[in-house]
Amino acid sequence: MPNRTRISALVALLALFLAPAAQASKPRKSSAAAPQTLQQVLDQVGRRAPVRSNAVSVAIADLESGEVVYARNPDQAETIASVTKMLSSAAALHYLGPTYKFHTTFWRRGEVHDGNLIGSLLVVGGGDPNISGRFYENDSFAVFDRWAEGLKQAGIVRVSGDLILNASAFDGIYRHPDWPPDRDTRWYQAPISALSYNDNVVIVSVGRGALPGAPAIVSIDPDTDIVQSVARARTVGKTGKVRVAVARPGGSDQVFVDGTVPARYFRYSVPLAIDDPPKFFGAALKSRLRAAGIELTGSVIEKAVKPDNAWALIATTESDLIPTMSVSNKHSQSFYAEQIFKTLAAEKTGRGTWEGALALSRQFFASIGLDPARYDIHDGSGLSASNRVTAGDMVKFLRAMNVHPQGAVWRSTLAVSGDPEGTLRSRLMDSVTRGQVQGKTGTLNGVSTLAGYAQAGSGKTYAFAILLNGGVGDSRAHAYQDHLVRTLIQKG
Repeated sequence: MPNRTRISALVALLALFLAPAAQASKPRKSSAAAPQTLQQVLDQVGRRAPVRSNAVSVAIADLESGEVVYARNPDQAETIASVTKMLSSAAALHYLGPTYKFHTTFWRRGEVHDGNLIGSLLVVGGGDPNISGRFYENDSFAVFDRWAEGLKQAGIVRVSGDLILNASAFDGIYRHPDWPPDRDTRWYQAPISALSYNDNVVIVSVGRGALPGAPAIVSIDPDTDIVQSVARARTVGKTGKVRVAVARPGGSDQVFVDGTVPARYFRYSVPLAIDDPPKFFGAALKSRLRAAGIELTGSVIEKAVKPDNAWALIATTESDLIPTMSVSNKHSQSFYAEQIFKTLAAEKTGRGTWEGALALSRQFFASIGLDPARYDIHDGSGLSASNRVTAGDMVKFLRAMNVHPQGAVWRSTLAVSGDPEGTLRSRLMDSVTRGQVQGKTGTLNGVSTLAGYAQAGSGKTYAFAILLNGGVGDSRAHAYQDHLVRTLIQKG
């Protein structure tokens, strides 16, 4: 009996030790089942938006079938910022066609005697945004120098008449009334004109003076007689810091440079928009004629002169639409977007106006099966905070463009994830997502948007729009958008 009692006690003791292990070995029921469907996986990410619920609109759909795989407030209109460029560029491509070329022509009138043109010069603008160094190996004077060479080949070294600028293809409203006037000197809010030069921007560079106490050296590029610097910044010792303020009061051609710069090597430059594009264009052209040894004794005037048989063509400068559109969509260059938008109206209505371009856009939306009333846009670039569209309607637009005759060409102008030539160059760069997204970013104060196409690992392609408003910061917005798109690519 004692042995039996001892064995029973040991068995009981062993049971006490084994019970927790046996309990632990039993599979525990999860308090929340792991997400299984694509919608559930996306919702795990999508519900963590960095803004309040009434400031976010998200929609993601299978590109082919249209099946919505995730949505959050898809019918809630939000400010779309530069995603607007998708809409305006698609309308322009629809009406102008992929082979369209911008034209700027240079003319002369009068007889030539002993190198003297007894007459005038004429430039007729067509809205080309590329009269700059962008497509001319960074030589902003290249176009004008070619024109000057055309005059010299005709034996002209002196012009007794005027340089006439015809910018009448567009109206005279250089900036949209929705744009905040306190940003008129910012490069991204440059004025729009049928005659534009160097993105209608100058670069103000500041350097050290010869000695401490000397004025800072200020240069303006391109150097014309229009924009003048007022250098009030002073040079301090080598250990000093760069403390510079550059400003151009609205309506003024003077740039004021204040502050201090150190007496050591440094680099400081800032782009500033100008106010009067034809005036800027004419001053730059006149300076290049002078550099080529051609004297213009008359005035530079703006006048809607149309060349007739009395005028002889000196040169025609052309630019292709698709590379131009790529600057707008890949780099989000608002000046380019608006030049294209007004050119659309100029070609189809006879005058480049925002009203005309918007009317054509509405007709375009209807032609591809969309409800124009759902696309509340006011300009072509997205600088207007009044451009409001829902994520659901952006996805419908993206699906419509997928089957548009020019859809593939249009998609080629969008930014690509991880591609250095675009606004997605530093986003979605990992091995899974690089090159898998074609899209358009958008940013305004407190607004961050992203829309486009994403190819998942499964081979499926999705159309998506992620619109965040409500004062969101860029870093948090980008993190949320990228996480959602990365999850779509991995799990879709």
